[in-house]
Amino acid sequence: MKRAVFVLLVLALAFSPLAAQIRLDAGVTIPRGAGLIDSGSTQLADLGEVLSSWIIPLPEAGIYYQFRAGPVKLGVGARVFTFILVSVLWPNAIAEIDFGPVTLMGQLGGGWFGAFGVIPFTSTTGNVLFPDLSLWYRFGESFRIGIGAVGLMLPDITTDTIPFLWYLGGKFSFVFE
Repeated sequence: MKRAVFVLLVLALAFSPLAAQIRLDAGVTIPRGAGLIDSGSTQLADLGEVLSSWIIPLPEAGIYYQFRAGPVKLGVGARVFTFILVSVLWPNAIAEIDFGPVTLMGQLGGGWFGAFGVIPFTSTTGNVLFPDLSLWYRFGESFRIGIGAVGLMLPDITTDTIPFLWYLGGKFSFVFE
């Protein structure tokens, strides 16, 4: 995992053009359901009323060093979710492509985790990955609403099963040159 993060950083620095940008994403993610991908089949889980009846917005943010590779925007940085009293962050890579006002975005993060808030800052490493695939509709240059799914990959435990949450979200994406 450390090698993968190192390779991503080296590639980002080696192939970044002079027009690279800093990108800040800030918004909320609202989990609406959960599921399980098990050996190629997908099953939705019944979580009762927690995710299906309640709206639980989770604030999130990301900061990235972003550059273009043809029609695709690539970025490396960090993503953070806050649970109000405690926040967690991890390194994250993004790739997105625009189709008019619609943006398809893929993310992959994990390997190192930090937690902070009412507890002192702590960090750990682990063979855990968070793949995220989402579809966003842009209003203007910076505001987006969308739908997506984030998974949890634990290669040390299983390679056949990936639990996931599907979500609705809204966020602002600011680009600084």
